[in-house]
Amino acid sequence: MATEDNQQPMNIFAEEEALILAAIAERIFPKTDTPGAVEIGAVSYIEIALAGDYAALAPLYHLGLRAIQRYSRGKFNKKFLDLGDGEKDAVLKDFEAGAVENFKTAAEFFETVRYHVLEGVFCEPQYGGNKDMAGWRLVDFPGQQHGYGEAYINKRVDVTPVSVDYRKAERK
Repeated sequence: MATEDNQQPMNIFAEEEALILAAIAERIFPKTDTPGAVEIGAVSYIEIALAGDYAALAPLYHLGLRAIQRYSRGKFNKKFLDLGDGEKDAVLKDFEAGAVENFKTAAEFFETVRYHVLEGVFCEPQYGGNKDMAGWRLVDFPGQQHGYGEAYINKRVDVTPVSVDYRKAERK
């Protein structure tokens, strides 16, 4: 999947890791009557970020995703992807609380993933997430407007979101 800036996810994850990460992202920011994290592009954002500025966090992701799988098998005798939503939530709550015996950085892993999922949902679209500015639309954020008329000062903004187009700025 290409981003607005034609960035491609870098295949940081093995197929099963990517599926586990997507399942975690959907539990953190689930699809309801609005798009969820995966649909908005949060997993693509994370993969692009781990291939670039967040590269130092890739080992934490690999260790954490393997630990999720091990913990799920130990707790429920099933792979994480085979768990029901309540069981997935129970696993993730244990990670969030740092209550995973054989993975001391469980809480750090969970918090990092949670933070990155939310970044992917609400980021500037050029970074690979917030597809079609869906995250911004969920919270009525108008994006990078050049200014606001008097009618919008201290009021809900009802203009169409606009993202930054750095390509235009670079051509000037």
